[in-house]
Amino acid sequence: MKLRGVNYCLLIALLLVLPGLSPINAEACRLLPIPPGSENVFWVHVEGPCLPGEEEALAVKGADLFGALLQGKRIDLDHVLVVDPIMLDLLPQQTLSEYPAIPPAVRQRLQEQGVTAVRVIPEAVSIRHSRFEKVLATNLVEGALLVLGPVDFTGTVFQQSIDLSKTVFVGPVTFLNARVDFEGFFIGSQFTQGADFSYVTFGTHSRFHQARFWNRVTFADAHFTGVAEFLEVEFQQTADFSRSVFASGTGFSGSVFRGPADFSAIAAAQEIYFRFTEFRESVTFVNAQIHSVVDFTNARFDGAQDFAGVEFRTLPELSGSNLPLNVASVQNVRSLSSQVGIFLGLVILVLCYLWFTKGKKSA
Repeated sequence: MKLRGVNYCLLIALLLVLPGLSPINAEACRLLPIPPGSENVFWVHVEGPCLPGEEEALAVKGADLFGALLQGKRIDLDHVLVVDPIMLDLLPQQTLSEYPAIPPAVRQRLQEQGVTAVRVIPEAVSIRHSRFEKVLATNLVEGALLVLGPVDFTGTVFQQSIDLSKTVFVGPVTFLNARVDFEGFFIGSQFTQGADFSYVTFGTHSRFHQARFWNRVTFADAHFTGVAEFLEVEFQQTADFSRSVFASGTGFSGSVFRGPADFSAIAAAQEIYFRFTEFRESVTFVNAQIHSVVDFTNARFDGAQDFAGVEFRTLPELSGSNLPLNVASVQNVRSLSSQVGIFLGLVILVLCYLWFTKGKKSA
């Protein structure tokens, strides 16, 4: 009788629970309705976890996204799959004088750099928690691509390469928690307002060669899987690389940090170069883990430096720099002799163990 009562209870519970679950299942993967007043917005939001077939059925075609950019629409995508490559050099080219909406400071910088023709994305671009199957690229050899509104790629995955070289971002830029599986190129790009690359996972090769950050930028907690190039970059304000992981070769040579620079608690598994790098304000490497070569040849430090708790596996190269020679104290360097000592100690322990076990067997 007791067992039958338990069965009745279970049956009643299931009858109560299943109706509540059925709407969730029915709406697990669906396209949300376009909100009113979105006539000038390319708006696609997908709700719920989608199976591969469902995701593909609701995918945004690269041609449709490019067409919306061509029409000057604001882009607002969330949890969507974007298929087909998107080549931004196919946008029409205009002279600077033809586009009066360009901010005067940006126009002046472009003129000083000899840029006379540009391609323009006039509105905001928000593609959050989405996935690009193919390449997104500017493909520009000369000129520039101007993005006048904010750019937000929070949580988005780029399964191929993303190349936004020669792009001038007039508004703030966010790549928080994004993932780039292959190349991520921002060669010669300019970031007028704040840029957030925190928690980004970069793929096989990242290049910010000759980029310009006019405002604060953060790469805090980023993971650079492949080669990371920050050569001849200008950081006008605070540059935050704290807790970033550099798993392959990394270069900051020739870069200028005009504001505070934060490399605290970074982990550099391979060589990292700061040759001819200028630190105009304070810089910190507190608790950094440098597992290979670090080269400060001819680097210049004008502000305060903090190397407290840094672990160098080899002595840093300081030739021609104004860093004090005691920046890598004996306590901060795992010298060859200490490594040999550890190795010999382990060998002795193994030999003692073998001798002990042999003695027990003979007894």
